Amino acid sequence: MGKFQEHLFFLVACLFSMQSLEENLELDTVAYNTFIKSMLEAGKFNFASSIFERMCSSGVAPSIQTYNTMISVYGQDKKLDRAVEMFNKARSLDVPLDEKAYMNLIGYYGKAGMMQEASELFSKMQEEGIKPGKVSYNIMIYVYANAGVHHEAEKLFQDMQRQDCLPDSFTYLSLVQAYTESLNYSKAEETIHAMQSKGIPPSCAHFNVLLSALTKAGLIDEAKRVYEELSTFGLIPDLICHRTMMRGYLKYGCVEEGINFFESISKSVKGDRFIMSAVVHLYKSAGKEIQAKEILSSMKNMRIPFLTKLEVGSAEKMKAS
Repeated sequence: MGKFQEHLFFLVACLFSMQSLEENLELDTVAYNTFIKSMLEAGKFNFASSIFERMCSSGVAPSIQTYNTMISVYGQDKKLDRAVEMFNKARSLDVPLDEKAYMNLIGYYGKAGMMQEASELFSKMQEEGIKPGKVSYNIMIYVYANAGVHHEAEKLFQDMQRQDCLPDSFTYLSLVQAYTESLNYSKAEETIHAMQSKGIPPSCAHFNVLLSALTKAGLIDEAKRVYEELSTFGLIPDLICHRTMMRGYLKYGCVEEGINFFESISKSVKGDRFIMSAVVHLYKSAGKEIQAKEILSSMKNMRIPFLTKLEVGSAEKMKAS
């Protein structure tokens, strides 16, 4: 929490202490909304809830903004039942729910893995005459992607375009994830190429979703091929891509490949705890104790703790057992 938020939190706490003593101190809806939102941003969920309860007990009517904020308060506090309660309470009081309110709750359903509830609420929103915008489509596609339901994500992607909502980088990122979650790696790669043809340049994040899926599946050669494709898109692999590849080499016991990979990227990953620890294990596995000691010495000089529990070929050992 930053200094400004700390000061604001202190002021709000003081104000509500005063209110408990001064009966004539009155706040309106806008003031309550401001304080509740400030507590949400400060991560003070219980205090936000207390302010909301004070608001209701004082006879101040919550607005759609109040309910939206409270859905976020309970959603971020992982109290989804209370977030749903806020949404239903607003609806029962005939508070005109907007696209933001629906998508706010849908997003939290998605994070909780409740795809069916999210899908039903998305349909209900449209039945109420609220037309989804790009952000809404992106959130719902992301929900389907997390669930690995690529057919639904694909249908929504097509519907989005029929409604003249142009997909953006986030849309394609979710679609790539939907395909990888359902193990459709070739379709995920096609999607990356498709976005490029639509004039939306892929980022390292798009490739890393695919790289991560391929390495987890043990498809190291395919991952290596995709990794090498980044340069054809004008991209320089970032640290996350490097970690993903190194994790694959380590996990599947690709000792020499992992060492060669490290030596090709060593200058750009200097100081990374995981990569340096991983290559120490690989060097030791290859019997290259001198190189392993050199990396360990560098880590010690940089005060980087060594990850002792990493294991070469852990995936292969699990298969054997």
